[in-house]
Amino acid sequence: MGNETGIANVREARHQITSAAMLLGACLMVSPTIAAPHAVPQTAPQITTATAPCANPAWASRTVIVPANVQNYGTMQYQQTVALADKEVVLTFDDGPNVDTTLSILDTLDDYCVKATFFFTGLRADRYPELVREAALRGHTIASHTYSHPNNLRRIGWNSAVRQIRRGISSVQAALDGDPATSDMSVAPFFRFPGLNHSRGLRGWLASQNISTFSCDIGSDDWRRISSRSVIYRALRNIRSKRGGIIIFHDTKTRTATALPAILEQLQAEGYHIAHMVPEVTNQAVIAGNPTLAPQSGLSVH
Repeated sequence: MGNETGIANVREARHQITSAAMLLGACLMVSPTIAAPHAVPQTAPQITTATAPCANPAWASRTVIVPANVQNYGTMQYQQTVALADKEVVLTFDDGPNVDTTLSILDTLDDYCVKATFFFTGLRADRYPELVREAALRGHTIASHTYSHPNNLRRIGWNSAVRQIRRGISSVQAALDGDPATSDMSVAPFFRFPGLNHSRGLRGWLASQNISTFSCDIGSDDWRRISSRSVIYRALRNIRSKRGGIIIFHDTKTRTATALPAILEQLQAEGYHIAHMVPEVTNQAVIAGNPTLAPQSGLSVH
């Protein structure tokens, strides 16, 4: 896709999302528990590293350092999560980048002075490397989510699963390496299984490569065929029930881009804060090293 065509598509998609958000905001004004979406500019800017000052710098994300000793994080599947205070939320986005929605989500995050972790797929990073770089330049954590998002790595065999993980990381790193402004940045040693379909063997292999596995504490249900209003309701309900934690969104979904301002607005009103996960150390051994395409002793794909 040429640059002019890509930017034109982003502008058009952003306009559609903005119109939907404004309509949703008008509907939500009648609700005492959900605030209207934060205003979003009517036209999409060209991709740039210059961002306007956010409206509420006092709400800026607290940085949470993820220790180098590898863990499995997210109480939906594991025993522990990252070290958060009460009413702190970690925003994570899967499956992108997407030319129609990722930039809108990045702009909303800028509006609220908060940072997120993006679990990008390698295939989409190959297609839209400028969006990977844009997310990194805006200060977000860039992580990986396989190459082509096979929904269950356990079913494709050990060698194929490891190749999917390696190739995904390599493609996201290649996107960062493709511009001098981001060539000194590294993919975080964070990985999320597509569909959260993990296996003990693959988690063990990831740990051997110094990569932490991330599930979540909270779902938003934005992957379902539901309305933006339902995404707002379910995300807020689930966050309140846990009083914070790691939440999964998908930056490929228009419903998510439309819902996000209202979610952040209401979290702010209720005294929640956004925490930003960053790795204690970066590690590219899995990218640069020779592939280990056989299970290590005691490990299997299951």
